[in-house]
Amino acid sequence: MKNTTYRKCPNCGEISLNRDHCPNCGAIINVNLKRNLERKKLAKLREIESKSPKNKSALTLYLENSKNSENPFIRFFAHFFYTTWVIVLTVGGFLALVFGYIAA
Repeated sequence: MKNTTYRKCPNCGEISLNRDHCPNCGAIINVNLKRNLERKKLAKLREIESKSPKNKSALTLYLENSKNSENPFIRFFAHFFYTTWVIVLTVGGFLALVFGYIAA
């Protein structure tokens, strides 16, 4: 036996039998279909947001611009600071790994 489902359109009030879209105005009247479409839209928006480049901080922009400076002192300072920062992050990551290993 086939199920019959009467659905009322929220836009125009038309009642239809076993349809996902309103025959009068074309609006989606199947709630499950509407939710699935909204989830797909939301997933696409999140994917687009995750792929979009993030705004860089002022310090990052300054160091990137300083690395290509004409002044050798500024260029040296930028490279030195960047190298020091990478070393600090590497040591911190290693220590986190060691402490995590010890705690487990």
